[in-house]
Amino acid sequence: MTISRRTFLQMLAAASVTSVISPSVLAHRKWTPRPEDLLPGDAFRHGVASGDPLYHRVILWTRVTPRSVNQRIPVKCVVAKDPQMNHLVSSFKTFASEDADFTVKIDAVGLRPDETYYYQFYAIGEASPVGRTRTLPINTDKIRLGVASCSNLPAGFFGAYGLLAQQQDLNAIVHLGDYTYEYGNETYGNGTDINRIPEPDKETVTLADYRTRISQYRQDRHLQEAHRLHPWIMVWDDHEVANDAYRDGAENHQVDSEGDWEIRKAAALRAYFEWLPVRDPKGQRLLDQRIFRRFRFGDLVQLDMLDTRLFGREQQAPMLIDGVTSELLVSPQELFFFLNEINRADRQLLGAEQESWLYQQIEQAVDSSTQWHLIGQQVMMGQLTVAAEGLPPGVRIPLNTDQWDGYAGARNRFLDFLQTQNIENTVILTGDFHSSWAHDITFNPYDNTMYDGATGTGSRAVEFVGPAISSPFFVDPDPALVKGLEQFALFNNPHTKYVDLENNGYMVVDIDRYRARAEYYHIDNVLNPDTGESLAAAVETVTGSNHATLVEGQVASRQPQKQFSRVIV
Repeated sequence: MTISRRTFLQMLAAASVTSVISPSVLAHRKWTPRPEDLLPGDAFRHGVASGDPLYHRVILWTRVTPRSVNQRIPVKCVVAKDPQMNHLVSSFKTFASEDADFTVKIDAVGLRPDETYYYQFYAIGEASPVGRTRTLPINTDKIRLGVASCSNLPAGFFGAYGLLAQQQDLNAIVHLGDYTYEYGNETYGNGTDINRIPEPDKETVTLADYRTRISQYRQDRHLQEAHRLHPWIMVWDDHEVANDAYRDGAENHQVDSEGDWEIRKAAALRAYFEWLPVRDPKGQRLLDQRIFRRFRFGDLVQLDMLDTRLFGREQQAPMLIDGVTSELLVSPQELFFFLNEINRADRQLLGAEQESWLYQQIEQAVDSSTQWHLIGQQVMMGQLTVAAEGLPPGVRIPLNTDQWDGYAGARNRFLDFLQTQNIENTVILTGDFHSSWAHDITFNPYDNTMYDGATGTGSRAVEFVGPAISSPFFVDPDPALVKGLEQFALFNNPHTKYVDLENNGYMVVDIDRYRARAEYYHIDNVLNPDTGESLAAAVETVTGSNHATLVEGQVASRQPQKQFSRVIV
């Protein structure tokens, strides 16, 4: 039987709507346990989390491990002003059931802006850990955001999450995707020696697979602590579903053996909405497969979270050139066909609906005199291209067609909008690339009549690309090779102001009226669960400049480098 995409998604949305219930619906039900008599236990083995904070509300999440799959478990949540839970603000009641994999989301309403709150769940005679969350400020001159992405369980420990949890005064953690990976063990990381073998130990395809995988991730102590102490603002990337996904498929999806793409994608997104503190009003976001949305921090910052992966992306062009050997991977005729396709004026990465929505959000931010405009998204926007022998002058080949380089028409439309509307102070936050970068964003950074790398003239925005929590950029890297490639990247890309290709970690983005500052924190050892960290670099853009400047840390030399013989990325 053939099931249409819309029908299948409606079935999933109807089944998942019970995961968020208004507290007023169940207020008349009798509540029997006494929370003050309860102690922590195994029922809340996945911890607690909060997310999608607004001025007066925030999503509170937990999962109750059932004693029987047929249970419909009453759950109570209380919100307080103190971690001892003495000064209660409100309480909410709902149920956990099999329909939503016994996960619970409560949209805690009636809160005050820019306030820290504490919350705790109670069910089946046990109490959860006490979580801490924070609402968004209406009036502020400063915010701090943690920025994370790409946590691959068999590739190493999540010590970076634990260190991020300890960062003080964060308004929220912005997660830019690849929260989980779909692979079995030894496909992208071998967790055997560190006891981190993915569950199930195969590629995730079904709803049960995706639920089991995210359940395993949510039992990691460092990840739990980052969720417990800070509200999260999240988007997915590709590995929550399958590698190099786009609107209608993925590199890592084979229809013959893995079934219909829409069914697989919908199953993965259902597990995502169940298990993560993302607001999903009446299943509508799941139904529309839509996660792009807006967050406002007074008139200081507007943050728009985008989906550059699943909502509107056309299929990627193939990889065109080996970035190390400069060997073409396609024929010369195919090369120019794909370059024309990449530069096509109507090439879609966001999709027309989301792109129009983004421009409206930016215009509204300008109309309300918002000073900074942040965009949280998945793939690198800054150019990373090379010239090759035998090509006409000015023709450069993108090294990674999965990034905005593979959708140059979409990038040009975005930059044209910023330029035409004279939009200043746009900062792009990016994950996906398992490395640290800072760029000026301009139409053509390789043409010195259009862009001056020293002054930033011609730049329309800046981009901060954050390192991965545990995913590697290289497999078994040679340190000398890594440093050489960093130098090579800087020499060939005048808009690149900072690059580190080796280290895992996270960013903290600190914004005030004067500047936006990205701090790159790198961990010492991804194979040590209790690793240390260091502040590797800080890059700033001053208001009105649209230009990134390294202010702390070291950057590799921009001296020309010889070719390198081998690298595995």
